[in-house]
Amino acid sequence: MLFKSLQEGLGVYIHIPFCKSRCVYCDFVSFEDRSYDEYTEYLLKEIEMYKEYLSEGVTTLYIGGGTPSIFPLQNLARIVKSISIYSRNGFQEFTIEVNPDSFDLNLAVEYKALGVNRLSMGLQSTDDIVLKKSGRLYDFETFLRKYDIARRYFDNVNIDFIVGLPGETWKTIQENVRFVSDFVPDHVSVYMLEIHSENGAGILKKPDEQVFQRYDEFLNALKALGYERYEISNFTINGKYCLHNLKYWFNTDYIGLGVAAGGHIGFLRYNNFEKLSDYFLAISEGRLPRSYEVFNTPEREALETLFMSLRTKWGADLEYVKRKTGIDPKDVLDVLKRRFEFFDGEKLTEQGMDFSNLFFVTLLSIWEEYFK
Repeated sequence: MLFKSLQEGLGVYIHIPFCKSRCVYCDFVSFEDRSYDEYTEYLLKEIEMYKEYLSEGVTTLYIGGGTPSIFPLQNLARIVKSISIYSRNGFQEFTIEVNPDSFDLNLAVEYKALGVNRLSMGLQSTDDIVLKKSGRLYDFETFLRKYDIARRYFDNVNIDFIVGLPGETWKTIQENVRFVSDFVPDHVSVYMLEIHSENGAGILKKPDEQVFQRYDEFLNALKALGYERYEISNFTINGKYCLHNLKYWFNTDYIGLGVAAGGHIGFLRYNNFEKLSDYFLAISEGRLPRSYEVFNTPEREALETLFMSLRTKWGADLEYVKRKTGIDPKDVLDVLKRRFEFFDGEKLTEQGMDFSNLFFVTLLSIWEEYFK
C-alpha cells in the first residue's frame, strides 16, 4: 500500500542555495551572496518549463538547501504558490529544512500558513564544542528553544545528526542519545561524516575506527529507544516516514528545481548546473538548466531501482522492477543471496544495512558481468 501510494503523483525538490556562512563539513552547493529576488524569478521560470509534467499532480514538496530558513518569506510564498496549483488536494507531505539560528516563532507561523506539515532541523550535534568547530552558528541551548517552537506548530519534526565531526567524543554520542530519549523527535537522520571536497581542509579528518564505533553506538541506542530503522540512515518512532525521500529510494518520478537539483522522470535522470550564472543563462535562453542528463537503458534503470530500494527495510519489489524495465533481476540477486547471509534475495537485514557499502559494490560487479 505504501509503495503504491508513492507511485501516485510527483515529488518536487526545490533547492535554496543560500547560507549565512558555510559549515566546514558541507559539500552541498550553497552561496553566501543574497541574490534572492533574481533567483526567485528564474526559479519561477523553470517551474513554468515543467508545467506539462507537474500537471500530473504533485504529492510531496521538499525545500532544502543551503538554508531555506534565511530565504525571504515573500519569495518563498511565490514559489510555493506556483507549485501548489499542481497539488490538487494539497500536498501529502511538505517539508522545509531549517537551521536553529535562523528559525523563529514568526517563521513557524508563516510556514504553517503556507502548508508546511513537516520540519527538518539540522542539529548535527548536541555538543557546543563540536558545533563551534564545525562552523554552526548556534549552541545547543539555542537549538532547544527553537525545537520547542517547532514542536508547538508541527507534529512531524526530523532532526539531523552527523557522526565524525571535529571535537566529537564518546560523551557527545551519549548526549545526542539523551536528547533523543528526552525529547523524542518523530524522525531522526544519522549520517557518517563524508569528505568530498577541500572545504574545511585541515579541520576535518576521515572517520577512523572509533568514529565507526561511535556511529554504531548511536544507531544501536536509537533502536533500543524503539526507533524503526527504515532506511540505512533514517529512523522513525511512529511510522512517520519521509514520504518524499521514499520517492527517491523507490526510484519513482520526481522533479528537481533550482541550482544543483536533480530529477528522475521515467528513464531520464538529470542534474542542474551548480553555478548561478550558468543556471540563469540557460533559463534566460529558454533552455532547461541541466548540466547532465541521460536516458537510462532498461538494465541501468533496473540497477538504479535496486540500488535505491535495497537501502530500505522493505527491499526490492522484483515484480515492479521487471514490469517497469523488462529486466528480471532474480538471477543476480540469487547470487548475492548465496554470498551474503544478511540478504534474503529481496532485502537486507539490519546487519546488511551496516555492511551495505560492501554489498552494493558486489552487486554492481555481478550486475555488470551478468549484463555485459
